Amino acid sequence: MKESDFKNQNYTVIGINNSISGELELSGEVIVHSKVKGTITVKDEGKLVIERDSYIEGTIYCHDIEVFGEIQGNINAQGKLTVRSSARISGGVNANQMAVYPGATLNIEAHAEDTI
Repeated sequence: MKESDFKNQNYTVIGINNSISGELELSGEVIVHSKVKGTITVKDEGKLVIERDSYIEGTIYCHDIEVFGEIQGNINAQGKLTVRSSARISGGVNANQMAVYPGATLNIEAHAEDTI
């Protein structure tokens, strides 16, 4: 990898043992390992990953999202929502596509164009 390639990468990692509240506006690939209370907006087509140890309370706007952790609130995904077996989601879901793995806990009102 050339140095210029590394400098052009666009990603955000919110690490373990952090608590954030407010409105987050991010771009590129986003990985969350923390507690977030508020709104998360991923402004482009980057993927948002909510890791197992994460707890999100609020509203999410993104293109694609993969959930391993817990979300209390609303998810608005223009692309695909992938709900892994460790995920716990309560709230509203609006996604173009949705895939739910066995073992996931959902208490949602959902709207998806395609369910996989």
